[in-house]
Amino acid sequence: ARELYPNLPFILVSGLMNTPELVKVANMSVTLVMEKPLDTAAFLAHVAKFAEQMTDEEKEAFDSEHSPDDAPAVDNDLGCPEEPRFFSAGCATSTRFMQAAWNISQNSTSLFILEPVGGDATLAVKDISSWRGNQDKPIQEFAFGDFTTADTSKLNELLTDEEHSDVLLICLSAINQVSEAQTHLAKILQSIESAKNALFVYVLQDPDSDMQFLQQADSLGCILPPLCKRPIDIAQYAHRFARLLADSTGKSRVAEFTQEAVYALLAFEWQGNYQQLQTVISAAVKASKDAPIGLEVLADELDESVVTDPEVRLTKFVEKAQAEQLKDELIASGDSVVALARRLGLGSTVENEDDLKRLPLLNPKLSNL
Repeated sequence: ARELYPNLPFILVSGLMNTPELVKVANMSVTLVMEKPLDTAAFLAHVAKFAEQMTDEEKEAFDSEHSPDDAPAVDNDLGCPEEPRFFSAGCATSTRFMQAAWNISQNSTSLFILEPVGGDATLAVKDISSWRGNQDKPIQEFAFGDFTTADTSKLNELLTDEEHSDVLLICLSAINQVSEAQTHLAKILQSIESAKNALFVYVLQDPDSDMQFLQQADSLGCILPPLCKRPIDIAQYAHRFARLLADSTGKSRVAEFTQEAVYALLAFEWQGNYQQLQTVISAAVKASKDAPIGLEVLADELDESVVTDPEVRLTKFVEKAQAEQLKDELIASGDSVVALARRLGLGSTVENEDDLKRLPLLNPKLSNL
């Protein structure tokens, strides 16, 4: 935080840290810390002019300088009409994705989403459908092959069915289908009038096609970040799954987690994303008695050694964040791993992505924040 915002007199410190944004985490307290003295005299001098009301002359001068004709253009991008029901509104990463997806859906009849394996893009589509006035009408889902071979009259019947949402979800299986989908949809829009009022959402699961996807989808595409980059969503999903399962089994206390279990959930990589999290929490609730879910239960379900020593927790979290940042930089730059390592001065031993993950902290001081 200090490197990113050197002029702030205050920093937020919590039990867990996430970069580059500071986030709120369930069951974690946040403390306000004054890191360096605040010049109160300068602050008071800055706001002293507001202690007295403006004179009539000052008010007239102010009004003339800020006439309606000179007002800057208002940004018509008002964001999402409501808070998402599934993603956390407090997660900046999820909010940016939802705003991008909603803006595309408002200006086009098609939306392309690239999600990680086991992702939760279908939940985002449900919210977009609801925001379009469909409430909870069921969304029709198709495999790309079935959708492209469907008869025109059948598609028209589906699009005019008032019992279903006007949003259609089409699952792609390969990156080359993105351009094929655009060509096919153009033909549908020409032959079926009702298609112009619908939204066709194409979802592709592919962990290694970010740049190629954006090139093909262009302004119609957005990428759903993996769950490991959305810690608030992890906490929210885990709590929701546990509560629903606990209510159905009569284990009221199983809807809670110990602090050690919360740490384990947030520290885990979640390669299977939303679906894996749902499976793990379901198994943990079944394995737990009428008591909060503890680390020992989660450790069995996660099948991975979870660091529990408080002295090294922060280091592990920062190392994980560093690895994610380097991966993002690699994708954004288009460089090879070797070229990236040379440009950032990471050393001559870095030759592949696994080497990036294993790098020690570039700034060891970060582990002592």
